[in-house]
Amino acid sequence: MIANSEFDMSLSNIIFSSCLQAVDWEEASLLFERAPLGKQKRDPEKLQRAFEASYAVIVVRDSGKLVGMGRALCDGEYQAAIYDMAVLPEYQGKGIGKNIIGRLCEKLPVENIILYSVPGREGFYIKCGFRKMRTAMARLNPFMSGQDSGYL
Repeated sequence: MIANSEFDMSLSNIIFSSCLQAVDWEEASLLFERAPLGKQKRDPEKLQRAFEASYAVIVVRDSGKLVGMGRALCDGEYQAAIYDMAVLPEYQGKGIGKNIIGRLCEKLPVENIILYSVPGREGFYIKCGFRKMRTAMARLNPFMSGQDSGYL
């Protein structure tokens, strides 16, 4: 459970965890499809490997139902990146995403933390303390680098 004044207390069955042991990766893939996180379908096996290889993870459940996830990579000294932060649409706007970001940032022993935002969701990350960068550069997959993707 969480004690955060910005969290919707009507969600009293919400549990935040760093344990991946009980994650059903098919359910996780559906979470990312519904969130939507760039509308790119996630392969359950690849998603599992990505989360298991991460420095920090957060899994959010409501009465056992998977409702949110996020992960971060970190070199432990200088840099970190948050990836794959997703919350089911019906749970958005209730403080869950902000708590996932906050909990991931607390686990990272560095000050420089970057992330990708789904186009149109930048305002959420600004509310979480992130700022737009002027010099960010990327080599992106075809899905993200297309003219209509909104990433470039």
